Amino acid sequence: MKRFLAVFMLLLLLLPQALAGGAEDPLAAFALRHGSREEKRVAITVDDFFDLGWAWKIRDLLHEQGVPGTFFPCGFTIKEEDGPEWQLAIDYGIEIGSHNWGHYKMGRSGVWSILSSLGRTQQALDQALGYHYQINSFRPPEGNMTDEKGNNEVFCHAVKRFGYQHVVLWDVSQTDPQLALRKVQNGSILLFHSRKKDYACLTELIPALMDQGYELVTVSTLLGFGPNEISPEPYVYRKEDYAAP
Repeated sequence: MKRFLAVFMLLLLLLPQALAGGAEDPLAAFALRHGSREEKRVAITVDDFFDLGWAWKIRDLLHEQGVPGTFFPCGFTIKEEDGPEWQLAIDYGIEIGSHNWGHYKMGRSGVWSILSSLGRTQQALDQALGYHYQINSFRPPEGNMTDEKGNNEVFCHAVKRFGYQHVVLWDVSQTDPQLALRKVQNGSILLFHSRKKDYACLTELIPALMDQGYELVTVSTLLGFGPNEISPEPYVYRKEDYAAP
């Protein structure tokens, strides 16, 4: 009897751990840090675009190397007068994602603030291009999705209401090309910014990745989001379009 009770108590102690280990983390499925570890593919991503001069240098470098990338600009950096530069990026096979309107912690914002920021960014891109380019991929600034109490429900609800089924994070953030190369795995998403040191890193890293047999693709290709849809009419953000039914 004592032996039975001891085994029973041990099972009770282990049960919470077993349940925790088997439980699916909904945020982990929503926030993607990498693609398949079975395929030798990686995605180079560039954030912010505070310095457009270095952004275009990185764009041209990717084109010279014959590889695509994914740009995540903040919406306020997308100006209508720069439309030809953004179009050239698209012509070079670069995907344009969203990094929100401003570079702030979105997890601390309300639903309508988040929706407005996402909508204004899509609207700015369409105005610059002169047509609708459906943004497929979204990266929150600093990867932040939680409020002061660590909750992410408001953020996730707003992002999904806008139409994004996932957010895109990263698993490699390193501007030393040798260190970055050692951290890369199949399916890695590499984080860079529109800066001189990031450009310098990429001049060495891109050829090294290709020498090791990696295929460089866009985030949408890596994660299976599908192509960016194009249509003639530019998007305009209207709050009423996102009102709950």
